[in-house]
Amino acid sequence: MSKLSLDDLFERFENIYEAVEVMALRARQVIDEQKREIDVKLSVQSETENDSDELGAIEIDREAFKQDIKVMTKPTVVAINEAVNDDLEFRYISPDDDAEDKSKKEEK
Repeated sequence: MSKLSLDDLFERFENIYEAVEVMALRARQVIDEQKREIDVKLSVQSETENDSDELGAIEIDREAFKQDIKVMTKPTVVAINEAVNDDLEFRYISPDDDAEDKSKKEEK
């Protein structure tokens, strides 16, 4: 990760608090994405283990799996890099938008 300049953030955000909030929300999204990815790998691994119990010959490389997890970029680093590179898109939700969203959910 390169050095973070506050001037770069002020070019993209109205204030530093807004930048921190947007980056924190993005980091949470990245965490959720990484968790889903790990869950998928674990479910595939557990299915393979079940098959290996039946076959008795296939062995899972757990160390390789652990290395894959260690290689994942930290969510905060991803969020900061996206903010600095202007890859983040965000919008404010007005009370009117929030009411419309709720009414759409109730209709379904």
